[in-house]
Amino acid sequence: MEIVLKLYERKLELSLKKVPRHIMIVTESSFLNRLDEFLRWCRKFKIKEVTICIREGKRLVTSQSLNGVNVNFVMGYSGKDEIIDAVKELAKLVKDGRLNVEDVDEKLFERFLKIKSSPDLIINVGDEIPEFLIWQSIYSELYFADISQFRYVDFLRCLREYQRRERRYGR
Repeated sequence: MEIVLKLYERKLELSLKKVPRHIMIVTESSFLNRLDEFLRWCRKFKIKEVTICIREGKRLVTSQSLNGVNVNFVMGYSGKDEIIDAVKELAKLVKDGRLNVEDVDEKLFERFLKIKSSPDLIINVGDEIPEFLIWQSIYSELYFADISQFRYVDFLRCLREYQRRERRYGR
């Protein structure tokens, strides 16, 4: 059975021509034990950015480069929290007279978000709708993987499904 799985994985690898630049994965904290493995998979397909969203945990948003992949960690910090924090920062600048309210637009607002880039693909490991990066993920492709153990073959299936979709960015 193992050899059949390896052959299937190889077939999937060879079929991939278009991959996302930025993947967000929404998962449980136990996923962190396999983060190195997941990042190795991403490097193999030249995925430049990965955002790991953990549903539970102490509030944390951080970014760092790990062996050529920009990795964002978001724990216990919802998309609503991020938007409210950005609005508060903008409101303070307006109140202090350092910003005119008429100058606030999408581009300026996005400068105040914790994670700047938009994920091309969101992989949700579980059955709950993800509530992270609400602003950035408006045009992201969603892939729900209702599985307990996220394996390499599951990763490849996500990439295959992404490749099959026609991204229209709301049009």
